[in-house]
Formats: sequence, structure tokens, C-alpha cells
Amino acid sequence: MNSIRRIAVLLSIATAVLFGGMLPADAQFANSASLPTVEIASLDVAAPTGVSTSGSTCGTNLNLKVSWTKSTTTRGVTGYEVTVYRGDGSTGTVTTTNASTTTYSGTYARGFQTYRFSVTTLTSYGWTKESVLSGGFTC
Repeated sequence: MNSIRRIAVLLSIATAVLFGGMLPADAQFANSASLPTVEIASLDVAAPTGVSTSGSTCGTNLNLKVSWTKSTTTRGVTGYEVTVYRGDGSTGTVTTTNASTTTYSGTYARGFQTYRFSVTTLTSYGWTKESVLSGGFTC
């Protein structure tokens, strides 16, 4: 009788392993969650336009007048930087203005060369955009 019991237990274990190991798992997930929406906006910084040296004159010094049309960028513009490009290849910052300024007048030490100017939009978030150069002005 003992051997019949052993055979029955072994058959039961073998059957459980055989059928238990071959049946696929069945799991279902019914929970759902919506994620928050994220809006991504891009921003372009526009350069000033119409940079002009009209009204500038040469004397002992360059009596400089630079004007421009402000940037069309509406967010974060903090000011403008006026840069000189000299005929000898050197450059330098002439002035930095606030966001509402669109002209600069001042006396600038001159050499006998051609000067061109650009105006760069400055923003609170560090992005900049430089204008095209003005026409050449020779003293």
C-alpha cells in the first residue's frame, strides 16, 4: 500500500508540474492615468533693422549718430549693444543702451579709415541677435 501511495503522490506532483508549467499567465491591467500636458514654445530673437549712420560727421573726432528700428521680439528684450567694425579689422563696443533706446549720439575717436556699425538685441535670458552692418562711413 505504501508504494501505491508513493506512485499516487508522484503522479499528482508530475501532473501539477506538467499542467502548471504549460499554462500561460493571465494578468489584466485596467488602471489608466492621464499625463499632464506640456506646452513647448519656441522663441526667436529678432535683430534690430535699419541701422543707419545718417547725420554723422567727421571733424577732429567722429561725431557719431547711429539709429535703428527696435527688435520685433516682445519677450525679455533688455537693451541694445552698438558695435563698431573698423576698416583695419578691429571691432569694439561703442555703447550699450536700454530697451527703449533706438539712437545713439556721441563723439568717437577716429582714425583715417572706414567705419561700419551693427546693433545687437540683448535679452534677459541671454539670447542675442546682431543686425546687418550699416553702410560704410569714412573719415
